[in-house]
Formats: sequence, structure tokens, C-alpha cells
Amino acid sequence: MAKGVKSQSALSRASGVPQPTINRILKGTTPNPDLSTVQKLCDALGVSVEWLTGRADYRGTSVAKRTERDPGLSYRIQQILDETGINVDQLAEAAGLSPAIIAEIRANGILSLDAAVSIQERYGYNAVWLVLGKGEKKSANIHHEDPFDPIPLPTGRRIPVVGTAQLGDNGHWAELDYPVGHGDGYLDFPSRDKDAYGVRCKGDSMTPRIKDGEFVVVEPNRKVEHGDEVLVKAKDGRVMIKLYLYAAQGRTHFMSVNAAHMPIAIDSDQIERLHFVAAIVKPSMWLFG
Repeated sequence: MAKGVKSQSALSRASGVPQPTINRILKGTTPNPDLSTVQKLCDALGVSVEWLTGRADYRGTSVAKRTERDPGLSYRIQQILDETGINVDQLAEAAGLSPAIIAEIRANGILSLDAAVSIQERYGYNAVWLVLGKGEKKSANIHHEDPFDPIPLPTGRRIPVVGTAQLGDNGHWAELDYPVGHGDGYLDFPSRDKDAYGVRCKGDSMTPRIKDGEFVVVEPNRKVEHGDEVLVKAKDGRVMIKLYLYAAQGRTHFMSVNAAHMPIAIDSDQIERLHFVAAIVKPSMWLFG
């Protein structure tokens, strides 16, 4: 409905006209309402008196003649029937009317605001377009023809958790020595890297991006780019999750998300691992055993 007025009660509040009076006007049981009342409704709706009454003018007694550009209400109703594939009974039910009333409406070219808005809410056809043939056919932000079609996630697989990484600057690594196929549990997560592994994170240097106790999925076979989150393992045993900045003059530079932690640099020849962090995984996706 115009100006976002969605119901008779809302129109009553916006215009100051009692709802029973609005109901009688819309049903046509008050053939000659007070002009000031009609004007209040028009002001609230942002429409003309002619549009509200469905007449050529407020004094006139004939319905506005259709122009060649406006084939009429009956034509627009037929468009809705053809495009949606519904029948007259279904359209009448949506409008809160009987099929016989729909036939009468098509003959005399007058449809109430309430019925037009009900059709808009059910099928997305703009009430103003339906009544007047003006404006967009479909109301904004309603796309009944668009199905909900989510992209399915790839099937998860068991990614072994092999240790713990420190989010702060003094990292440590507790690599586990278990037989093949075993470890410190698994992460249920999709990855195309056959060598992917999981690491539990401790510390706060990457918060709020990565929180203490969360896991990361590391894909060692993917190329690392500037700005990527990476797992860094230095030859002195430190293991950290950081943002990779750049490498220059024999030093590799990293930073944290948390501004409280200063950027760090490590001699490039002292870096044992520099692996791409593919995903952050919640603890609920950790499976033990």
C-alpha cells in the first residue's frame, strides 16, 4: 500500500479517520463520504481522491475511461492468472472475496484497496499497479518466482588435529606422535588438500578473528599470499598463527589482528613451516577418537 500503510488499522492511525468509517468507504457502503474525510485518507496514503474512490472525479458519477495504454483491471487480473498459473477461485481466496465478486470486479473495473493489498501480500503484484495500471507490476523486495536454492557444502572428512599453536608472540608446538590415522581427535570439515591438518589455538593475539580454544584447518599444499592467515613454525620450536605481511632482506614479517600485539619478524632461514590457514573451526566440530 502507498507510503507503507499495510492495513486499515494502520491507515486509521495515519489519517485520524476511525477504522469502521474506512471499512465502509472501502466496501462502498458509504457512497458519498465527507470530502474532508476522504482528503485525510488521501493525504495518509499519498494518493489522489480519484484513485481512492475509483471515479473520474470526486463529483463525477462515471468510472474513469480507460486509455489505450491502460487495457483495464480485467486485463491485469488475467495477467496475474496467466503468470502465476492460479485460477479465479485461488485469486478470490487470496483477496478475501468470492469468485462471483471477482467476475463482477472484472466487469465494472473497480477493486477495493484491501483486496488489492491482499493479492500483493500473497503473490507480490503491486496493489497500485493492479488497481490503476501505474507503477511497477511487482512490489519491491518480493520475489515469489525466486526459489530458495542454497549451494550445498561439500561432504566433510576427518582432518586430524596434530597439535597446538600459540596466538601470541611466544608460540609453542606440542606435535603429537600417534600412529597413522590417529591423533588428538579430528575436525569434521571439508578440505581438498589431502595433507590438511587441524591445530588448536591458544591466546588472544588474533581475536576477534580467531578466539582462544578454536581450531584452524591448515592446508600445506596451498600457496601463501600476502595478507593470508598462516601457521608459522620456527626452528626454535615456536608455532604461531599470524597474518603474513611480506618477506624482505632475509626477514619474514607477520602481524596480529589484535592491535595490542606488535608485528614480529623472523629470519626467513629460521622458518620451518609457513602453511596456509584455510578455515577457522568451532570447538563443536572437534571429534575425539
